[in-house]
Amino acid sequence: MFIPTRIRRFPLLFVMGLAALAGIHAAHGATGAASLQELFEGPETAEKPVTIFVARKIITMSPVAVSGNAVAVKDGLIAAVGPVDALQKKYQKEGVVVDRRFADKVLTPGLIDPHMHLWLFALVSNAKFITPADWSLPWGDEKGVTGHEAYMKRLKDYEESLEDPDELLFTWGYHQYFHGKINRKILDEQISNTRPVIVWQRSVHEMYFNTKALELLGLKKSDWENQGEASTMADWEAGHVWEKGLYLAVGKLFPIIASPEKYKLGMERARDYVHAGGITACADPGVQLTKELTASMIRILESSPLPFEYDLVPAGNSIYDNNGKNPVKTLETVREMVKHGGKHIKWAQDQIKLFADGAVYSQLMQLKDGYLDGHKGEWIQTPKDLENSARPFWKAGYQIIVHVNGDLGMEKTLDVIDKFQTEYPRYDHRFRIDHFAFSQKDQLKRTAELGGLISSNPFYTYVLGEQYSKFGVGSKRAEVMARGRTVLDNHIPLSFHSDSPMAPARPTLLMWAAVNRLGLSETKVLGPQERITPEEAFRAVTIDAAYAMGKEKEMGSIDIGKKANFTVFEQNPLTIDPKKLKDVTIAATVFEGKVYPINTKKSMQVKVSEQVMKQLIAHHQAKGHEHGDACIANQILQEGFKEMQSTR
Repeated sequence: MFIPTRIRRFPLLFVMGLAALAGIHAAHGATGAASLQELFEGPETAEKPVTIFVARKIITMSPVAVSGNAVAVKDGLIAAVGPVDALQKKYQKEGVVVDRRFADKVLTPGLIDPHMHLWLFALVSNAKFITPADWSLPWGDEKGVTGHEAYMKRLKDYEESLEDPDELLFTWGYHQYFHGKINRKILDEQISNTRPVIVWQRSVHEMYFNTKALELLGLKKSDWENQGEASTMADWEAGHVWEKGLYLAVGKLFPIIASPEKYKLGMERARDYVHAGGITACADPGVQLTKELTASMIRILESSPLPFEYDLVPAGNSIYDNNGKNPVKTLETVREMVKHGGKHIKWAQDQIKLFADGAVYSQLMQLKDGYLDGHKGEWIQTPKDLENSARPFWKAGYQIIVHVNGDLGMEKTLDVIDKFQTEYPRYDHRFRIDHFAFSQKDQLKRTAELGGLISSNPFYTYVLGEQYSKFGVGSKRAEVMARGRTVLDNHIPLSFHSDSPMAPARPTLLMWAAVNRLGLSETKVLGPQERITPEEAFRAVTIDAAYAMGKEKEMGSIDIGKKANFTVFEQNPLTIDPKKLKDVTIAATVFEGKVYPINTKKSMQVKVSEQVMKQLIAHHQAKGHEHGDACIANQILQEGFKEMQSTR
């Protein structure tokens, strides 16, 4: 069998082009990088003025662009890089504007997150955060909480802080391995038996309700019984639903937590939050909003200047299930789905998101050696369904992105690529493995041979590594979560993503996690052999992140002709003490040549009282649900969105 190997940071034609330019460069006797840079400068015109941004330091992440202290921008694109005086002279006839507001700062390519979920973050942003790790948010910082007593105290403090006695206390971030046991009785007795309280688990795959919340939603025990598989994932006495059990509650809950007011506020919060992280481009693999809510999201986010671009990638697993597991119809549905978008929020035309195993935060990933306590992982899509649903997209030339967390999930996913390369070989397919919690070294060698890409979430190591060493997984596996060095040593393009809200949408935090590999205690290094350098980590959130999205020709480095997307730092992220990377200050971003300062923290909140909730519920008409075999919170959330729309 012939397997095309694609282990390159840049496309072949680009590499050949560099070689040719190097030959010209040598033939003319040139000795400085600036001469080579001139070959990349486009023709000068006299139609529009040129803005020259001056900085203390410019990090280009380019193999050819000089480092200079200024960048010339025209029509939203990079025109030249070099000394400010030389650029002023070059463009003096075009009405040059010299912008020196960043003269004492460091300017870099705009940061990129190739996998986050703005709409899901919009939902949790309206909840009270009580999570194991710290969160820095535009509307206020939230300190992490560990331990049962500390968790219950924070929850009670939030309950007592609400002035309206009928206001819903809705919180997100609970994790049983960090916060101990909770259930309906505990919430009633220790938090409130008069105020509705809903706890959304950190993975968003589970919810807990106190008695008042169940009463408010009009839910009865009979509503959770005899509902097929969903009823096996619900415990009425505990007020607990998980995985498909969420179908039993979200229909009546979503009109409240995603009411028009909260949905709008959540989207605005998500926009400000992403911008505050210095991000100028991101993608959302796995969008499952209804057509109407997708349009609403676009309207809300683009109602004011949007300082980043946002690519939407369809969730092929739910589309596959909804089409009776017919892969051809799935492809047809996706092609129709991606026809509509906005100015900076657009559907990716040739990408699809599929799934392998379960969530890492719920310890439902599929592990080859199983769990220490004997519990079982889950398949979101069985290996058979993953292969069947992916095949037409592979043949149609799509980039396939697969959610993978366990080493068994990794094994089965690699089997799928291997089979496709045998049936229908492709060269630059960029089959991407996302999340990448647990893997084995031989699997990375195989990934390289098959031409796969990896986009990892190194935050896993930080927030889960120490705790998973004690519970379920064991230190041998937990300490090498989200491998870094082994990936790069196999010459596999590596990018980082937040999967926000699964990790903060902070690329510098992801860099810090991968470079230092500290656990949540910040006292122990986990898997020191997997640490990478700051420059390698910065590639993973700039040029290699652009490559992961198929956009390396448009962004990711400061090169002539690319979009003028920059992130402006107070400190140099490549020379700062690596242990301080997560605290580096971002002053502003530049998106398509326009400056967007990072706003100071703002307070934003929408309250929903019991009276308003009852009015919403009164309009709600419960529906029955037909479930596929995919076990994923996103599908459940989609059903909730459908129910929510029926109340409007």
